Amino acid sequence: MERFPEYTKTLKLAMVYEENAGTPAQGWRWHDVETHPTKLIRLVTDGIARVSLKTRGATFYLLRDRETVKRIIEQSAASEDPSA
Repeated sequence: MERFPEYTKTLKLAMVYEENAGTPAQGWRWHDVETHPTKLIRLVTDGIARVSLKTRGATFYLLRDRETVKRIIEQSAASEDPSA
């Protein structure tokens, strides 16, 4: 998160999508998390997300460990907000 703070929004949206999705096993696509598909490759190569389904028309992703991502986002939000 420290190296790439622009991914915080992407990870938050992915986490919310997975928690609220009707078919969580299928995963989310790039437009669900408002991030260009090429940027999602870094999340996959860094082991934060994985490809859950790949078709000719779309690639779906899932977070590898949603609870860890949630905890890290909450910790970074708390450290940025001194009033918390």
